[in-house]
Amino acid sequence: MDSGTKSLLNVLLSVLAPVLVLDHCSTTGPGLLELGTTRAMALALALPLGCGVWMFIERRRLDPITLFGLMGTILTGVITIYANTGDGSAIRPDTPWWYAAKEALIAALLGGAMLVTARRRDSMLRLFLYSDSLFDVARIEKRIAEKELQQPYETLLRRSAACTALSLFCSALANFGLALYFLLPVLDQPADRQVLQYNYAVSSMTWWGYLIIGVPLMLTLILVMRYLLRRLAELTGLSRDELLLR
Repeated sequence: MDSGTKSLLNVLLSVLAPVLVLDHCSTTGPGLLELGTTRAMALALALPLGCGVWMFIERRRLDPITLFGLMGTILTGVITIYANTGDGSAIRPDTPWWYAAKEALIAALLGGAMLVTARRRDSMLRLFLYSDSLFDVARIEKRIAEKELQQPYETLLRRSAACTALSLFCSALANFGLALYFLLPVLDQPADRQVLQYNYAVSSMTWWGYLIIGVPLMLTLILVMRYLLRRLAELTGLSRDELLLR
């Protein structure tokens, strides 16, 4: 299976499938797909978790992005269990705030890791953007050494890491607000419908999060990559085709 197919499968199992399960399987009834709120949430969480385990078995390692994704999935499960252990059938009233904190935490940790590892050769920037699967890093660094431009080169990488980290911190704030926007209204629902509405809210957050947060974040990463390409070309004298792997 090629990398493009794996990436598509990862998106299907980690995003689209959980959304469909929560939207269409959370009701209780005799139908095959009417799993109920608890089983639907369990299945929706098992899909990305299973995808992460499969990637670990295949690669014998977990990259930081997959690890943070699994952390988010596990925390969602923990918060969901907590939400459903309140009095009666209603969710706990502080659930929206815990969920919002979890949503912000993952992006903030990624941003922090981007800054902390900026000076390392295995930095998060190399995982996000400046990857040796995209850039001909060996050729670039050989040319940098020949021209004795190590300091400007390291400054460029640190600035690129800082810009990427800033976009992740903005994403953390947006995630926090989005979670509250969808979850706080759940508390206004009748107690016996709150668990069902909670599932629907988590589904909506997953879908809309990729649209109004994921897309701008992707655009920011594209801009940072363009900046990297332009400055690397200026420093090394290499063309775009020579900077990138074919």
